[in-house]
Amino acid sequence: MKTRNGWKYAGFGLLGIAALFGFTLVVMLLWNALVPNLFNGPEVNYWQTLGLLVLAKILFSGMGGGHRRDSRWRPGTDWHHSRQHPPMSEKYREKMREHFEKKMNEMSAEDGEKQEEAK
Repeated sequence: MKTRNGWKYAGFGLLGIAALFGFTLVVMLLWNALVPNLFNGPEVNYWQTLGLLVLAKILFSGMGGGHRRDSRWRPGTDWHHSRQHPPMSEKYREKMREHFEKKMNEMSAEDGEKQEEAK
């Protein structure tokens, strides 16, 4: 059984390498079909394309080294946030509505005074 698992892992490794080479080839063909005509850019060979992909990987996603440790991004932790922020009661909503209406009325009164002063 262990030999089978070894072949399975080797097969997945070869499949991954083949996918990388295939993806690089597709990017090279797209680059050489589009960039020289649209932007007067250079054509690139296979190894330059692979280098561009590695550079893009480093620039846009870092060097690797693990995943986020922040619990907000892990599934199953929504209960933590819902516990901290219970739904607003109708009484609280009405209190907030009155507060903001009062603030808006004060602001519109100040705007009216500023407009009268400007005249």
